[in-house]
Amino acid sequence: MKAALLTLVLLSPAALACESDHHLALSGTVAVETCPQESADCLFSGNVLQPYFEAAPDDPALMRVGLQSSPWRLYDGDMRILTIEELAAVVRANRDATETRVELVGSWTGVSPSPGVPSLADRLSQALDGFPVRGEDGFLWVKADGSRRTTRQAFTARKGAGAYFVPKGGEVLAALAGGWPASVEDRIPDDQPEMLLRAAAGWDVLFLCPDRALAAFERAAAKGSAIAAYNAALMRLERGREGDVAAALSLLERGAALGDAKSQARLEAERK
Repeated sequence: MKAALLTLVLLSPAALACESDHHLALSGTVAVETCPQESADCLFSGNVLQPYFEAAPDDPALMRVGLQSSPWRLYDGDMRILTIEELAAVVRANRDATETRVELVGSWTGVSPSPGVPSLADRLSQALDGFPVRGEDGFLWVKADGSRRTTRQAFTARKGAGAYFVPKGGEVLAALAGGWPASVEDRIPDDQPEMLLRAAAGWDVLFLCPDRALAAFERAAAKGSAIAAYNAALMRLERGREGDVAAALSLLERGAALGDAKSQARLEAERK
């Protein structure tokens, strides 16, 4: 029994002394089913999440948008922060006349992150002039048939550390599929900026630690990730503390110097 317990890794904002002003009412522990990487029937979670999303039955009245998210932010497939305005433009451009509502299929998209702050789903609805948008009310789990559920655990337990693998056909914890690199950030070398970027996003979507995420994005930016520089800049502009604007401009300059067009465009907009 002791050996088995030693293989469990507990992932939690509380366990990592994460400080945040959210009011998400986390409690309890949830165990995640995993399997050995070398097993023939064991699949990398990142490769099955999108097919799981797409397996949900079609509904002509519904537009589903599946993505990684925290209570504060949305991320695209490259783990670049996707603003509400950008997503609203995508929805407008792709919405069919038969679609009467949107489902924002991402963890915590239907929950206010702090008193007086609307949820991401509510913000998207506002950006769409009141068009109905539904979000998720906790950590999102997705099954192979596309069905979903949510949990609000304070601790997430799984065997081992590192990449998240699931049994073939097994349920996937979406935040862990996108955020597991955060659990090994201290072992990611500086010459892997892409992994540092994903670890930084993991602090936001899995551990619910925006300040840790910002610090990790800035580390990844310093090591060559243009997307991380862009993300850190947006987080600082949104936070708006003393010195954040100047730091954000510097980060956007970094992203632009690394060839990132979105960093360049945002830099020009902020300087106007």
